[in-house]
Amino acid sequence: MSAPMLSPTTGEPVAVVARRNRLGLIFLVVADFTGTMALIISYCYLWSLNVNNGWAPNQQTFGNNDLLKSRSPLPWAADWPFWSILGLAVVATVILWLGIRSLRSGHRGGLIAASAISLLVVIGALVLQWWQITTFPFGPGNGSYASAVFLLTAATFVHLLLVAFLLLAITNRSRAGLVSTENPFQAKLVGYWMVWVCASILLGVLCTTFLKASPNTTPANFGEFTLYNPDAPAPSPSASPSPSQ
Repeated sequence: MSAPMLSPTTGEPVAVVARRNRLGLIFLVVADFTGTMALIISYCYLWSLNVNNGWAPNQQTFGNNDLLKSRSPLPWAADWPFWSILGLAVVATVILWLGIRSLRSGHRGGLIAASAISLLVVIGALVLQWWQITTFPFGPGNGSYASAVFLLTAATFVHLLLVAFLLLAITNRSRAGLVSTENPFQAKLVGYWMVWVCASILLGVLCTTFLKASPNTTPANFGEFTLYNPDAPAPSPSASPSPSQ
């Protein structure tokens, strides 16, 4: 019986390292799932309540405050960038898994090419995500919808940035022979992580596409909220009541 292959980084059997790394990935996905669901639940909660009619206020709500005024009378973000970014993430994931399949067949060069191409696709998704964030027709202060969308897209940008880093690592480690037919587990773990990233992006895309106008047309009013303006004149003090004679 041949001796088990040892990990080039720890000197332990590859199967032992793979099990430990797989457990770490499970914990990472669970933790990231918790954060992602917090964003999704917050979006849905604010959308359903529409407190003070602040879910997606129009321009007139902000008066003459240029810092908060929307650049468009329509408060919604365009749908196509969300779906395009999701599509690029899915394409990158499929390409990487094709490379992993090629690696299992004994062709390490297939994984090197696939991870490099997948990296370029993810970089394209990053550029598109940054463009979308910087060209929204509203600012993060233009209501609850705007704030929630900014948070969702920022989370997607961070996810894609991490994916790009991992793909760069897989490309370099495959070229160095550290990821091989006998030791494919690191590439597979990156592939599993990318599947989760696609799922998390899909959750946000479904929200921003189908949950726009709030169904609550008679929202609760919890008082008036005003912006602090240091240039506004201070209110005059009310006159003290005269003592009774």
